[in-house]
Amino acid sequence: MSKRLHVLLVEDNPDALEGMLEMTDFLGHHPQGCESAECALTLLQDKQFDVLMTDIGLPGISGLALARQARQMQPALAITIASGYACEDEMPPNVRWLMKPFGIDEYSAMLEEYSRQ
Repeated sequence: MSKRLHVLLVEDNPDALEGMLEMTDFLGHHPQGCESAECALTLLQDKQFDVLMTDIGLPGISGLALARQARQMQPALAITIASGYACEDEMPPNVRWLMKPFGIDEYSAMLEEYSRQ
């Protein structure tokens, strides 16, 4: 692993969020999670993150809107949107798409790529 990443995970399904937090920690990174875009925006105001990974279908502010606002707040932030649906046409620039369900190998490869940037 090149660098330990500070990863903000946004997922409104508590079980899925817990699994992602555990997987991120297992892979040697520093995870922090929340269940809404509003929570994520508050965290992004107060703390620097290397990676934001968000579900697209969140209550309130969508994952796409979160990605756009997060990029304005932290321009160097690596952003991935995870969804079980096909990739959106309205994807913000330089945002990755990760199809759910994804396995630890796919997730690990994504984080490894980000850690080398």
